[in-house]
Amino acid sequence: MPVFDAATMRDDIVTRLLQGEVNLETSRYLDRLVELASLEEAEHQFLIDPFDRSVALVFQLFRSKDLDPWDVDLTSFLEMFEERIQNAENIDLPTCGRLIRMAWQILRGQASTLIERQENAWDEEEEYFEFDTMGWESEFTEDDYNFSVGILTGAADEVLPSMFEGRIHRGESRPVTLTELLMGLQSAKQISEDQRLREEIAKERREANERARARFSGSLHVENLEDDIRRTWEALREKHVNENGAVDLKSITEHLCNRSLEAGLELDEAQAEAQVTALVSSLFLTNRGYADLTQESGRNGVITLRDLHPESDDFDVLTKSINPKPEMELSSDV
Repeated sequence: MPVFDAATMRDDIVTRLLQGEVNLETSRYLDRLVELASLEEAEHQFLIDPFDRSVALVFQLFRSKDLDPWDVDLTSFLEMFEERIQNAENIDLPTCGRLIRMAWQILRGQASTLIERQENAWDEEEEYFEFDTMGWESEFTEDDYNFSVGILTGAADEVLPSMFEGRIHRGESRPVTLTELLMGLQSAKQISEDQRLREEIAKERREANERARARFSGSLHVENLEDDIRRTWEALREKHVNENGAVDLKSITEHLCNRSLEAGLELDEAQAEAQVTALVSSLFLTNRGYADLTQESGRNGVITLRDLHPESDDFDVLTKSINPKPEMELSSDV
């Protein structure tokens, strides 16, 4: 009695794929096959030919990891598949590709289980260690043993000096020639000259570093805006000769430059610092009401700084009268 409907499934195909079981009704996979065949979403339901549906049913069954893929006879599948291709009038390529893919999955499962079985077999093998029947003393000869005993007991004390004499003291086979002596002296002279040259270079570098440090320490300018403003105001007081108290900014710059030169700065640095100090301080003197900064019309008009308080000679007194401190600052100073 057939298990499956002959119109949709072929029992003989299923039997051959299951390692040629004689009776499908007594197969241990019968219940699972029947259950899988009734599933509407199973992959074989999308196939039409009974051969294709039967093969797909068996291949789907053995996707489960608890079943042994080696129970599927892929050799029989190849024989039946080749026969079907040769006898078919129209070949359904998508269906053929699907069956080949499913067969490849079974083959992959067989290979994986084969590797696992081999690894388990290796783990179960008893480790065998081959022990050498000879003792540690077999690695040494009697001569080595006797030599070691002689060293430890002192019996070889008389022989030891002669053993190392040839290695430590090398006997000269001939005297040194005059040419070799001159070449040695020339090499020593060259080494001495190289050493002297290195010392001179090192001395020059030390002197250059000292000059650079001295120059840097002399050119170090600690910016103090209030001191710069005071120095510029004092230069204005010393330089003004006009009745209106106006002084050319260039004259103030020269005055500040001379003071910087007296302090030890180089000419270039003193000029650059004087120009910046004179200009910035003049702007602050104008803003705070000490002086008035003007420039003549034209491209290179002369810039002049005019003292607004020619009657005052004390910068601190003038500062208190022009810019008195707020009451809060006065109270904090007290």
